[in-house]
Amino acid sequence: MRDQSTPAGAPHTAGRSPYHLGFTTLASETSVGVLPLRGRLPDWLTGTLVRTGPARFEVGRTAYNHWFDGLAMLHRFDFAGGRASYANRFLRSRAYDEAMTRGTISRAEFATDPCRTLFQRVASWFAPKLTDNGCVNVVRMADAVLALTETRLPVRFDPQTLATLGVREYGRRIRGPVSTAHPHFDSLRGRHYSFVLDFGRRSEYRLFGIDELTGRESLVAGIPVARPAYVHSFGMSDRHLILVECPLVVEPLRLRLGGKPFIRNYEWEPGSGTRFHVVAKASGRVVRSALGDGFFAFHHVNAFDDGLDVVVDLVTYPDAGVVDQLYLDRLRSDEPVTAAGRLTRFRVTPGGRVRGEQLSALPVELPRFDYRRRAGLRNRYVYGTSNATAGDFLDSLVKLDLEQGTSATWRQEGCYPGEPVFVETPGTLREDDGVVLSVVLDARAATSFLLVLDASSFEELARAEAPHHIPFGFHGNYLADVSGPTTTEHDGVAGRKPAPAIG
Repeated sequence: MRDQSTPAGAPHTAGRSPYHLGFTTLASETSVGVLPLRGRLPDWLTGTLVRTGPARFEVGRTAYNHWFDGLAMLHRFDFAGGRASYANRFLRSRAYDEAMTRGTISRAEFATDPCRTLFQRVASWFAPKLTDNGCVNVVRMADAVLALTETRLPVRFDPQTLATLGVREYGRRIRGPVSTAHPHFDSLRGRHYSFVLDFGRRSEYRLFGIDELTGRESLVAGIPVARPAYVHSFGMSDRHLILVECPLVVEPLRLRLGGKPFIRNYEWEPGSGTRFHVVAKASGRVVRSALGDGFFAFHHVNAFDDGLDVVVDLVTYPDAGVVDQLYLDRLRSDEPVTAAGRLTRFRVTPGGRVRGEQLSALPVELPRFDYRRRAGLRNRYVYGTSNATAGDFLDSLVKLDLEQGTSATWRQEGCYPGEPVFVETPGTLREDDGVVLSVVLDARAATSFLLVLDASSFEELARAEAPHHIPFGFHGNYLADVSGPTTTEHDGVAGRKPAPAIG
């Protein structure tokens, strides 16, 4: 990975790229009871979209290096009676509180590490101060709504007030400092699934489950690994969990003594290939580990069982160069940025073969689908951000029809949309009957708005104007009721029976 050190002084905000405002600090916290609205919201849209993302990119005279590093801010859009309201608030994580108290970056992030001396590095290994800067995703898990980053320290917060409530600690059996911000929920089994990665002489991925009703944790499987990969997300079919190791790998000892930020210790080794580990939910057995060609991916889309084959859809890149393109100095410059991959389907056979097939020629990232009803099953539609103009960051939204091989696009000059969150029409049976919600930066107006698209036609229904620009974030979820279950990424498919696992 690239050589990059923490710069000092004022943040770099110069640059002629129209989207650079999305990588500029938003310091203010506010609440607006009724947002200016163009168009009309569906009468049935009554709930809350809660998102997280980096919003402070410097502390005192120290600055964060990477888009993934900035201090987290929560954003809430409420819908009721055809109106929309908005509030935002910094996540008061330990990382945030320490940084504000000391006036400097306190905890190591993805590509920023304030520890400089050998003593500090060794001490932090034996008594790690992991970041709890939940700037990646928002989910509901058991009885809590959580802001997540890629460590084992999810932070609880109140979705109504956005007040931080403290870290939700995992139990002793769930050991390992690194985790994922993309857990899954299987409503048939009433279990959340996630994983941690424990580094050491014998490193191991540990897949675990959390019971929705009791909050009880249990290990599902352990997968030993000599040189762990950077794994951002994982897959879930009806019967299986799928962990995909791309060849961006690390020697655990380098993390202890290397003196570099976390991701800079990893090396790209495409000749090693990409390994697919398929784990049976029922038994915890690794039923196959298959090796395919080398590629890189952040995000799984969906997975499903097709007879004895396991099918996995991911957004892939030919290499890990996208990680370097997302450093803030690059994003704020005039250099072109390729921040979208290709939707690719992989079929893992019982014999351990992996066959890949590109599903669309359109660039895509931050993919979403009808998770509540189609998670673990074959889905027809995928929504994502895209590039209509090469090198212009993420300047459009796309809807992909995987059955017909067709697509639809939303784009407006000078506008840069975020992750499209699908919300279904209550009681519908059609997969694309609902709306798509996306927070859009309007670079010309130097502000942001919440875009509401008809999910079927992909035409604009409404937009609610935010009171300021909202820095580019990553993920969030729609809560139909802040005291009830999540309606998108962490709800499952009711009324079907799980098929028997292969293992």
